[in-house]
Amino acid sequence: MNSKPKRILLRISSLLTLLAALPMLLWCLNLIDNAALDYTYAGAGCFAAGIAYIFSMVTAIAGLAFAERLHRHHWCRTLGYIQLAAGVLLFVPLRSYAALILPPLFLLTILYLFGVGWREKRDSAQQ
Repeated sequence: MNSKPKRILLRISSLLTLLAALPMLLWCLNLIDNAALDYTYAGAGCFAAGIAYIFSMVTAIAGLAFAERLHRHHWCRTLGYIQLAAGVLLFVPLRSYAALILPPLFLLTILYLFGVGWREKRDSAQQ
């Protein structure tokens, strides 16, 4: 059902997310003043992107904790989808700052979702 390379990818993407989230959070918070001068809601978008990076730390910790527990991957998958949806919604307030802030979030979230599986697989007994 879930192969060993996928679990390794889940662990690697979770560790990379933990390593990248704090510096990106601090960078988002430093960009608030400059972004607020450029666009109306860009400062609030930078703050919301910082919160998205905090949420990505929670998602990464769940991925590390549940990497071997296949029955818990639906929680990880749900957190990954919420994180991906939040990143897509951040395009509106961030405008051009989205190209600076969001690529690590999207890249690591997509790797995370590949590791946890994009959808829940059911065998014939469950259907």
